[in-house]
Amino acid sequence: MPAAAGLVLCALILWALLTNVVDPHYGISRYRTGWALLAAASVPVLMAGLYWLLKKAAPLAVRHRVWAYLTWAAVWALLLALQMRVAYAVRLPPDWDVHAIADAAAGLAGKTADSVTPYFETNPNNLLLVLLVAAYYELALSLGYQDLGMITAFLNGLVLFAGTVLTYCAVRMLGGRTAAAVSLLPATVFLVLSPWAGVLYSDTAGVLFTVLILCLLLASRRWARLTVRVPLWILAGAVAAVGYGIKPTVLICLVAAGVTAVCLLASRRNSAVLILAIVVVGGSFFAGNRLIAAFEQQTPVIAFDIKDNPHTMNPGHFLKVGAGTTQGPHGPYYGTYNEGDYQSTVSITGEKEKFRHGLQAYQNRVSAMGPGGYVVFLHHKLAWITGDGSFFSWGEGVLTGEDFLSSRPADQSIQDLFGNTRPNFQWMLSLWQGAWFAVLALVAVPLFLRTPRLLRPELSAMRIALLGLLLFLLLFEARARFLYLYAPYFIVLASLSFTAVMERLQAAAVGSRLRSRPRHAATPGPAEVIE
Repeated sequence: MPAAAGLVLCALILWALLTNVVDPHYGISRYRTGWALLAAASVPVLMAGLYWLLKKAAPLAVRHRVWAYLTWAAVWALLLALQMRVAYAVRLPPDWDVHAIADAAAGLAGKTADSVTPYFETNPNNLLLVLLVAAYYELALSLGYQDLGMITAFLNGLVLFAGTVLTYCAVRMLGGRTAAAVSLLPATVFLVLSPWAGVLYSDTAGVLFTVLILCLLLASRRWARLTVRVPLWILAGAVAAVGYGIKPTVLICLVAAGVTAVCLLASRRNSAVLILAIVVVGGSFFAGNRLIAAFEQQTPVIAFDIKDNPHTMNPGHFLKVGAGTTQGPHGPYYGTYNEGDYQSTVSITGEKEKFRHGLQAYQNRVSAMGPGGYVVFLHHKLAWITGDGSFFSWGEGVLTGEDFLSSRPADQSIQDLFGNTRPNFQWMLSLWQGAWFAVLALVAVPLFLRTPRLLRPELSAMRIALLGLLLFLLLFEARARFLYLYAPYFIVLASLSFTAVMERLQAAAVGSRLRSRPRHAATPGPAEVIE
């Protein structure tokens, strides 16, 4: 069951990829298809080169462990330096929802405001994030740092770098050192050179939580003693509770792990440990969620009743938005934010009334399309939200590549790559798009290469998480930005698929060499076979 559901995800990804190759569904930026396809072809070649190099260097690394450790330390130091260099150069002034969070957090930290702004009454989903950012600002101000824009950029950089490290750890636990090292190539493209490097929001913060939950659950499987496993389960549930408070779709990965575990119960002779894991992780999440809700309800900086809030947006609104179409600069947008839907919802008071209005609008839009038309709409929406390798960067608010905070000449070359109005942006956009096409293709590999290692429960749980995310986004408000917090899952699955393909090619090459030998030739020794 979990493996079959995972293969459904692979099929959807392959369908969306082929659709975008034939008929690109652009976001805010229009990439050059030829450049993107060239980059897509180059990424696996670079990964193969790195894979071959690591295999050849493995015996040397075993003999000279100190030099191997120093080399890895240098690699991580270089990635961290690059992450922070980019974060500093491309930091932006707060815009759209980010402005409301940064402004409120600065006011609370600087004691110039006693409570959060009315924005959070309409959008309470950002309450936990603003409280955490305010605490971070207060700490920074107490240490003498006054440039909040700079320390926000560095925080975003640290979060994304932590996401890179945890992605590496997840791949290493699942596929070994070589696969983990290969994963650094796509991780560098999407996390170190992130399209969202200049903006701290729930999407970038969410990266840390989804991959940390994955690592904690994977680590718990590597220990036999409950004295180690139970604390890891508790921590996974608690991390999910915080992540859910920042970005609700973080919860999908925990639900996917639970669904996979339940499906495995029937095949286990002793299912007590699995049941205990489900109970402990679930209990930890619910306890953490209740504690966070109680804290938000009691803190004096939130001056409205969270439980009884007639102004909050609710699922009915996002369902209505999810069935709408608007015109973007390079083609239609499917199910994304639009001011008309927002204002019509805001004008209605009362949670039940908002939900009824949203549900009725959704039904009207689907009825107008008809069953066949709605299926076509969902096809285009799937292609649109999965087809943007820049994850809809520069698609929110009014800022452009001319609005970077840094005016240092040394930062201009970096800004010219990352700014959507800058001369070299197409190079960076092509890299993101091509690498994304390559990652999607690799995620779909299990459709054609169904090895036991690729169909393990851990990987099936990750695919179920991505499938759940896509189904959620197909129904509700969506855009490519909403996929970004699960970028590590795409990278992990792609890296493991790539390693499986390389191992299959190696095995085929060895088999071909053995079959081509004369029958009277001596049987090759182990060292020759390995070579």
